[in-house]
Amino acid sequence: MSGKVNFKALTGWQCQRTSVKVYVDLENACGGSLAVRENQESIRQMVLRLRDQHTALVTCSVGPMAIESCPSLPWDWGFGRFIQGRGIDGADLALIGAIQNEPFQENIDSVILVSGDHIFADAIKQLEEFGISTTVISLRDALSNQLKKVASHIQYLPENQTLVFPRRTS
Repeated sequence: MSGKVNFKALTGWQCQRTSVKVYVDLENACGGSLAVRENQESIRQMVLRLRDQHTALVTCSVGPMAIESCPSLPWDWGFGRFIQGRGIDGADLALIGAIQNEPFQENIDSVILVSGDHIFADAIKQLEEFGISTTVISLRDALSNQLKKVASHIQYLPENQTLVFPRRTS
């Protein structure tokens, strides 16, 4: 994605407390769209802990196959913004669009991305250049080298996470 992140100017009242934004590529975190139904609960619990610990605002994205296999996803993830993408890389592109159009304000000091997909590297790099600390949380074998190079911090999901389908490596 070649566009720059659109950091809108802060207007109006602002909270003095720093906060975190969490972006979840649910299909990547679960090991693929077919594994979302079986694996989303453990990812959801981790994201809820992050949200509570960091006063985080959460955005989650998936594609139509994940919704089809697990129709309750929008309700299960009702604590945050839930977006759906369509087509090849549709969920990823929808999440990148959310990141790029987000009004990053002075009270947002950190972004957490739950994905290892290389498609997010440019958006994370742009956040870093803007002075926003980034943490990428990913399955160890799903983390791209591009994303690993640009993020401030890397954390790995536990390998013993209750993932039903093993992650395919390319």
